[in-house]
This record gives sequence, structure tokens and C-alpha cells, in this order.
Amino acid sequence: MYQKASHGYFLPPSSLLATLDTLERVRQRIFYSRRLEQLWLFIEESYSDPDIRLSDAAQRSGVSQDHLNTLLRRFGNLTFHDLLSRYRIEKCLELLCERNYTLTEIYSRCGFNSPTTFDRQFKRWVGCLPREYKSDVTSNYRQSSFE
Repeated sequence: MYQKASHGYFLPPSSLLATLDTLERVRQRIFYSRRLEQLWLFIEESYSDPDIRLSDAAQRSGVSQDHLNTLLRRFGNLTFHDLLSRYRIEKCLELLCERNYTLTEIYSRCGFNSPTTFDRQFKRWVGCLPREYKSDVTSNYRQSSFE
């Protein structure tokens, strides 16, 4: 059973994303640091690039890789890789809910190198595989529009 979460899309209640603050709340917390504000802008601009590295983000933010992760842990309670992965998955959820893209189009638009990586990260954050989510959400949407 999926419930519409504060994130704006349907999530299983037990999913990791359903238990966390929204990305907007995370963004508000990390904006206490100017360096992290620059990181956020970098992720917004570059999340679809599958070759993003921590070193690129640190350089763009003007700090070392270790310091960047220290700042993220302090202000956002996460790491660069968690933030990037979560950002990508939430973009995938938007595409799954709003448009009729194939899963291949979605994972490649959101910066995942392979369907295996996409499946693993999606399951980690959402609690199910992308094809299961797409099927369940699509059928739930159709049922609710006829009631």
C-alpha cells in the first residue's frame, strides 16, 4: 500500500524516504553553510551526469573532500553520495509520477550508469524495485480516478 508522502509522491510507509525529512528541509539545513549552498547548486545542475565525483563537488564547493563530507554530516546528517543518490531517486520518482517515460529513459536521465545500480538505489530509498513501483502507482492512480 502506498501513501502520498509530504515529498509529493506515493511511497510505501516503511520506505527510507518516507521516514526522512523532505529534500527541501535538508536543503534549508545545509544552506547554513555557503559551501554547501554551492554544493546544492552543483547537484541541481549536474545530477544527470553519471560521472559526478566527490572530488568534483568538493572543488566546486571550494573545500577538500573530507571537509565537504564533514559539513554535510554536521548540517544535513548525510554524506555526499547519500545526498546525490537521494536527489537522483527523488527526480526519478517525479518522472515516474508525472510522465510516461520508460524505466531506461528515467535512469539515464537521472544519472544512473546501469539498470542494476538504479534498481539497487531505488530499492534502498523507496523499498521496492522501480518496475514494481511504476506498476503499483499506475494501477493505484487508475483505481482512484474511477472512484
